[in-house]
Amino acid sequence: MTEHSVYIQHGLWARLGLPRELSWGFIGIFLFITGATIEQSWLASMLQHRGFDAFHISLLSSVFGLCVAVVSWFSGIGAGVLGLRRLMWAATAVYFIGSIPFIGYALPQGNYPLMVASYALRGVAYPLFAYSFLVWINQRCEPRILGRAVSWFWIAFGVGMTIVGPWYSGVMLPAIGETTTLLSGFVFVVLGAVCALVLNQDRPEVEQGGSMGAALSEGIRVLVREPTMRLAVIVKTINDIGKFSLVILMPVYLPHFGFSIAQWLTIWGLVNVVNIFASYFFGWLGDTIGWRNTVAWFSGTLCGLAMLAVCYAPVLFGNSETALFCALALYAIGLGAFGPLSALIPSLLPDNKGAAISCLNLGSGLSNFVGPLIVTLCVAPFGVEGTLWVIAILYFAASVLTLPLKLPELR
Repeated sequence: MTEHSVYIQHGLWARLGLPRELSWGFIGIFLFITGATIEQSWLASMLQHRGFDAFHISLLSSVFGLCVAVVSWFSGIGAGVLGLRRLMWAATAVYFIGSIPFIGYALPQGNYPLMVASYALRGVAYPLFAYSFLVWINQRCEPRILGRAVSWFWIAFGVGMTIVGPWYSGVMLPAIGETTTLLSGFVFVVLGAVCALVLNQDRPEVEQGGSMGAALSEGIRVLVREPTMRLAVIVKTINDIGKFSLVILMPVYLPHFGFSIAQWLTIWGLVNVVNIFASYFFGWLGDTIGWRNTVAWFSGTLCGLAMLAVCYAPVLFGNSETALFCALALYAIGLGAFGPLSALIPSLLPDNKGAAISCLNLGSGLSNFVGPLIVTLCVAPFGVEGTLWVIAILYFAASVLTLPLKLPELR
């Protein structure tokens, strides 16, 4: 990235930490993620009602997550070869290529092998689209607002996936059914692509035309030769494992305590409103006291405590929406404290930001795989409560593992 490729923000835009030139892109991310992940909060429940057991449901999610992880890693590397806009248009096309057989044939027929293949293909679309835009943000934002800028990215991402998507589904599922609700996601995806790639007039200055093989090799070499990047991938992977585990566990666990799926969707949407404010606050705090300090002190600590609270709130308080909301809200706050990682990790390798962003994206994608995998491996021998304990311990470990992630000038 060259110096003149950075947008300098002034006035209100600087105080908000929001790059004005990319504002349509943030709106596009919100819309695209809403449509592309519209089913994530209720797919497990739907498949259970159609006769699939917990193993097959979590296996489907694990395969989906593995594909997401690979494509997430590729998005940072591919940007320098293919270009950001081309990657994001390709993501839009792949979404429809995977979604049409998944919704039109695999689900209605109960064809599990095709379901796995088409859902995995559908799943690679949103990380390719979203994390390519995260590369875009890292290229265009000056360091003094980068923590807040990436917090705006995660706010747009989270509002789509965990607030508007579940709320919209909660309204539309009783009215139009599962299939039509899934199909309505197409509208959000198209609108998102138009906002991010047509209305957004910015042209990122990315060197293109290099060898894909060389770029992929460099991405692998960075992981091999840089121990801090391997550590960063582990911390970033732990970041979202709770989110991708809870959407599988809670629709199965909470009905035992009298909660309906509609209650779960409403509470899950509400607590993620809390995450919006937490994400921006911790983005500002990271720019103020340091990105590493913010993540190490608050993220894993709060998320670990929250997992234990989620585990025991229904046991202690039964069908109490207030108790469950408080437990999940604590998790949403802790999740917001992970936000500065998206500024910290690329800054660990200032001379090779493309490879560093690929490591960041790899960790983001691996959360999609590791979260469901933990459920697959742990729920049978340990039950839901034991699985939540495993996740809590991993979160506590993430806070400790963040401590060595020091910026080059501080080493």
